[in-house]
This record gives sequence, structure tokens and C-alpha cells, in this order.
Amino acid sequence: METKLESINAEIDPEIVKAFHLMWDIFPSPTTLLRKDRTVLACNPAAMEKGFRVGTRCFQFSGGTSVHKHCKANVALREGAPQRSIVHSAVNKTVTDSYWLPLAGEKDLFVHTVINITQYAKPELFED
Repeated sequence: METKLESINAEIDPEIVKAFHLMWDIFPSPTTLLRKDRTVLACNPAAMEKGFRVGTRCFQFSGGTSVHKHCKANVALREGAPQRSIVHSAVNKTVTDSYWLPLAGEKDLFVHTVINITQYAKPELFED
């Protein structure tokens, strides 16, 4: 009997997954390869440390709906162009720099990475 993970792996060219890992496994920030429906197809070790797993949906792990109001995946896929969002969270006292990167030649796949840039943010962002 085919497992969910085997089914997901069969839907994507293994060379794409291999390329993702070659490029992103050493990257220190959580990075995932996603399908348009937000299914995680691959994740780097930093994303795995945050709880991301292949076969799950990205929104299950990353901060609830308030974080996702800044999601630009649909725009990136529709326009076929990278999207970026810098977000300050007063609740978490963090600043993140996020990217949605559509894959050339793949209409429904994109890479998403979130880089914590809090240490570079202006101190006045954190004043109460």
C-alpha cells in the first residue's frame, strides 16, 4: 500500500527535490519547497527544527492566521516572480524577511524562506 509520503514524492520530479536540498540544506533559516496548495514537498534542517515535515501544510506550523495575512505565495505563482515581505511582530518582538520564489518552468511550485533579521532592526520597533 502506498503511503502519503510516497504519493507526494511520486508527484514531483526527484531532480527538483535534489536541487532544493543542494541549495537550501545548509541555509540557516527555515526554507521549504511547497506546492500551490501549501503542501510541504521538501524542507531544510532549519525548517525541520521548527516542526515542518513533508506531506504537511505550511500553515499548520508557522504562527497561525495572523502570520499568513502577509503571505505572498499566490502573487508569486500568478506573476511568476519572486515576492518579499518584511514583517515586524510586536507580539514576538521579531522582524522577519520572507521570500516566496516560484520555480522556473513549474507553475505550481515555490520555495519559501523566512529569515529572522531582528538583530538588524531599529531598536525603536521594540519600544512599548
